[in-house]
Amino acid sequence: MAVHNHEIAKALKKLSDLLEIDGASSFRVRAYRNAARTINEMSQELADLVEAGQDLSKLPDIGKNMADKIKNFVRTGKLPQLEEMQQKIPVDTEELLQISQLGAKGIKSLYENLGITNMDQLRKAAEAGKVEALKGFGKKTQQKMLDEINKISKGETKGRFKWAIAEQIIEPYISYLRNIKGVESVDAAGSYRRKKETVGDMDLLVVADNPTEVMNCFVSYEEVKEVIAHGETKSSVILRTGLQVDLRVIPRDSYGAAMLYFTGSKAHNVAIRRIAQGQEYKINEYGIYRGETWKAGKTEEEMSNQIGLPYIEPELRENRGEVEAAQNNTLPNLVTMEDIKGDFQSHTKASDGKFTLEEMAEGARKMGYEYFSITDHSKRVTMAHGLDEKRLAQHIEAVDQLNEKIQNLKILKSIEVDILEDGTLDLSDDILKKLDIVVVAKKGIEARHYDYWRVERELMQTLARTLHLR
Repeated sequence: MAVHNHEIAKALKKLSDLLEIDGASSFRVRAYRNAARTINEMSQELADLVEAGQDLSKLPDIGKNMADKIKNFVRTGKLPQLEEMQQKIPVDTEELLQISQLGAKGIKSLYENLGITNMDQLRKAAEAGKVEALKGFGKKTQQKMLDEINKISKGETKGRFKWAIAEQIIEPYISYLRNIKGVESVDAAGSYRRKKETVGDMDLLVVADNPTEVMNCFVSYEEVKEVIAHGETKSSVILRTGLQVDLRVIPRDSYGAAMLYFTGSKAHNVAIRRIAQGQEYKINEYGIYRGETWKAGKTEEEMSNQIGLPYIEPELRENRGEVEAAQNNTLPNLVTMEDIKGDFQSHTKASDGKFTLEEMAEGARKMGYEYFSITDHSKRVTMAHGLDEKRLAQHIEAVDQLNEKIQNLKILKSIEVDILEDGTLDLSDDILKKLDIVVVAKKGIEARHYDYWRVERELMQTLARTLHLR
């Protein structure tokens, strides 16, 4: 059973919170939090690095002791230090930290003074007016906390997963279900299909000849932590990661209708139903009906065409003008993979990539790219076998030679160079000035302090114009 990066980071963050409540040194608390942040930012799975025998202590903010703890967690799924602290301080920090007015210090005060360990106890204490009497809280804070607790209890502030993390969790699950004999198709709906930045509960739709077997396999998946419901056509589980997944078996003739209904958004579906009602149709997750007569439902395109609309891409379905645009035949064309002309961020086997420079160039050519940039790590990132001046010089020469051979593709010479603690760069200016692009990075900088994506976007647009690549 694989342990994912976000699970490791979550455990380390929880341990840091409990340590702070326990009065541990700020240095120790910060060490765990920094490690958790580093792991959350990683693209490679730590479990893969452990399996490959890599030295985790060479990662930023991961010392030898921390590396040993992580390796043990990857191999056993347990963090003994966290288990010890949870026995010592039985506080549900994950639950209480959903309340924006609370941090580790506030939780510590609630625990030491009122014995509060969970949200229900906090609610009762706040309703009794006990919280406002504590130093650092007050009547207004107490009321705000009660308001948030009520929202949480109604599911209005339910936890969500970043789309990229949800993808790592759900795609193996989908592949597992598709391999069940008798399964015709399995697709994700909801906010995941609409490519929202964050994802709540996951809706999976399946067409299968053997729904009972599919449901049994669904609830028996190795990542399932809790089975909420187990029926003949619908089941719900909670995975070890905390993600809730609902699976529905759908009739073939209703698959398009179900995909439309469960993809949402709710506001988009309401707008579609109004149009259908105006044409004396009834629309639901089983199809479009006129009276009791079924008219369409096999595909989403069929559903849209039945009420006089073109197909609307899932990413647009937020009721933000897409329905009106569809009625006026002015729907925008979404960016597709075919529209991507190049890539300014790629690594080769010279550092932590999987392919050689030549293989990367051939892959870029097959994808129809006009350009791409090789941005291998600099020497500071020893874990990724980063390039020093000598190896970078060899890399530059190799790129120049390959550019002379390959046609209809421009390979840009670049490097992802670290900013050191004293503000200098990891490589000398003499070698950096020979590159087309220099990407600089500093581990631990939080995105909210820098409008990184805006700066990067403007930089890439300028580069594309300057190099006449478009």
